[in-house]
Amino acid sequence: MKKSYYLGIDIGGTWIKGVAIPADEQMPFNDIPAAVKRAAVVRVRSRLGRESDVGDFMQALDELIQTALPEGSAVCGTGISTAGVVDYAGKELVLTAPHLLALTKKEWIDYLRDKTHAAVSLINDADAAAIGAASMGYLTGNQTIGVMPVGTGLGFTVWRNGRKWTPQFAYTLLGSIFTLSGCYDALGGVPALANAGEDLLKILQLPEYESRRNAYISNLAGIIASANILYRTDKILIGGGLADALQQTNFPFAAKLKSALHTLNMLDSAKTVVEIMPEGNLLPLVGASLLAIGEEKALKTRSQKAYSLMTTEMPYDRTLHLEKLDSGNLVKRLWEAEQEAGLNLELSLNTASEVVEELVKRFEAGGRLIYIGSGTSGRLAAIDTVEIGCTFGFPTDRVLCLISGGLADAAIEIESRFEEDASSVPDLLLTNINANDVVIGISVSGQAWYVQSGLGLAKSVGAYTVMIQEEDAPSLPFCNKVIALRTGNELLAGSTRMKAGTATKKILNFISTAAMIRLGKVHGSYMTELKCINEKLIKRAISILRTLFPQLSAEEAEKLLQENDFELNKAIKRRSWIEV
Repeated sequence: MKKSYYLGIDIGGTWIKGVAIPADEQMPFNDIPAAVKRAAVVRVRSRLGRESDVGDFMQALDELIQTALPEGSAVCGTGISTAGVVDYAGKELVLTAPHLLALTKKEWIDYLRDKTHAAVSLINDADAAAIGAASMGYLTGNQTIGVMPVGTGLGFTVWRNGRKWTPQFAYTLLGSIFTLSGCYDALGGVPALANAGEDLLKILQLPEYESRRNAYISNLAGIIASANILYRTDKILIGGGLADALQQTNFPFAAKLKSALHTLNMLDSAKTVVEIMPEGNLLPLVGASLLAIGEEKALKTRSQKAYSLMTTEMPYDRTLHLEKLDSGNLVKRLWEAEQEAGLNLELSLNTASEVVEELVKRFEAGGRLIYIGSGTSGRLAAIDTVEIGCTFGFPTDRVLCLISGGLADAAIEIESRFEEDASSVPDLLLTNINANDVVIGISVSGQAWYVQSGLGLAKSVGAYTVMIQEEDAPSLPFCNKVIALRTGNELLAGSTRMKAGTATKKILNFISTAAMIRLGKVHGSYMTELKCINEKLIKRAISILRTLFPQLSAEEAEKLLQENDFELNKAIKRRSWIEV
């Protein structure tokens, strides 16, 4: 029997690097980064350049594959990290530097797919490094973190509280910013510190290069300050070839960089934490390998049905002409349909309560709730995500929402680049998904690949997975439970923002609110851990205090709240202790 492998490939201007990871179903997903670190990294000349063509690069790919894979072995999937702008679905490179233009030709991707008989997924190299960083525990908490691989150029991507942050779908191409002294790639890349042929390690250590080091550190500090202004970063993580070199020296690079940031004193950039990731150039290979494995696991569970069989696309009443109804009758018909949809949810309440029980158990074990949705479904999940934190004081880094196309513009535009049809595997990998988590996917039709792919990956790593869809199903290959909305056909065929949207909002409310109550976030019928973040909520907190402790005046309740940092639960406990 052929032994199977996953390929992780990182494409640079000079070198292609690759690792082959054995396909072992028994290997826990969180062991994969360590397996990549143990694997032999193969390097071959990329044969890329301004004068090269795609055929030259395909020859380099052949050499890499022949060197990396044992003879007669098979490939399960390939993940590729590369500089430049990758399309949302990870199928092609659409924009890159002049010396990498051969990579924008699809021939090499088709060739690789045909040669290996396996799926090929592309990702920007900074995003691949971020996935690698997430898998190693660098990306945690409610923070905005910039991942900055520094090599020939300067890569950059922004991670914000569990998600890649891309307003207006724009890559954070920090290296392309122009200044009168040159672009940030030229000022911050390794060649600005060590010219071609020079020994970078010597330049980092020998005293005669001190002025060059200081100039480089000053430039890099300015770049980091710019990133802080643009993206409000709390932390910058430096990887790439620079991080590799720093691992081999005792040069206090991070400390000197921090000192330079203090000297600049641009807004609050001096507060930005700077860390060097010792894994350096290995991070994109880890990210590419995880992508290959994650996509393959998701594809194994894919489930599709014919368009003609989708209940959500069939009209509620084929004889009804909505355009002929007056406003009064239109509103009444809509109301009647909504009532029907709400009543049908009763049949799914037992399943919802089972999900609540599992969610509470996993929350108590330190797990998270991760919603995955597209379009209206994603927006409804995002609303619930935000409100759990402010209503119940629950840590915001433990309730996440992934929306196809990204969260940044979710309230501005609906999918316009086929985002629903793309995989959510790259997004989910950035959360460092693990077996303690609960992942709830919402796709009314049940067909959104963005939702199915995320659930498929999550289930494969042991997370508890739930699909919320219109139609009931005893089981689906990509999830543990199905919650059926049973809303039936829409009054306006296909417009699932209506009956199905209302039912989705209800079921999300049921699950999250019940889970918070079970976790002790309320007292009686009162939300005792709400965040006092505006005047209305402060007044609500004062009212709750006076209800629980009737002897308190409004002034006394407000003072008690102030003395306890406007934390209602803290104030309640303090008052209860005084009365005892």
